[in-house]
Amino acid sequence: MSVTKVILVKDVYNLGEEGDIKDVKRGYARNYLIPQGFAVDYTLQNRNTLAKRSAAIEKKKLQKKENAGALKVKLEAEEILVKIPAGEKGRLYGTVTTSQIVEELTAKGYELDKRNVEISDHIKIAGKYKVSVHLYNDIYAEIPLVVEGIVEEKKNEGRRPSRKKKEEAVEAVAEDTASTADAE
Repeated sequence: MSVTKVILVKDVYNLGEEGDIKDVKRGYARNYLIPQGFAVDYTLQNRNTLAKRSAAIEKKKLQKKENAGALKVKLEAEEILVKIPAGEKGRLYGTVTTSQIVEELTAKGYELDKRNVEISDHIKIAGKYKVSVHLYNDIYAEIPLVVEGIVEEKKNEGRRPSRKKKEEAVEAVAEDTASTADAE
């Protein structure tokens, strides 16, 4: 397993940010990072270029951190409401997913990736919970989540009536027929 050093030119999810020097597998660098423009080889020329741009890169990182801090304050002031079909006792027919949470946040005007939303446990019962959203390196927002169960009315369509109900229906038809015959 051969490893090579690269300098990241752009932010790469789960790897690093622009300007970071990372050790990655040679095939990953050669086949993905470098052709896609995410990284360059760790050469003397590229290190010198990085040194010249380091002040601008640090300024960008500081700006990202400030933006994440402001977004954290806004998100923690929000409350997410998710409605899911549930039984009479509040037990959900499914579970709350990160996609549903991101949909609700997108509807409120926030742009987040579902990979950054973390749910501590499977949510199977209606109630109030906390959801964690990773915004930047060490900045997480704890958002209140309200899960509301939608109780659907039971339908008898498609079900066969019980034997007792069949007998009652036959008796009712017989009584109607007898009363009609008496009236004539």
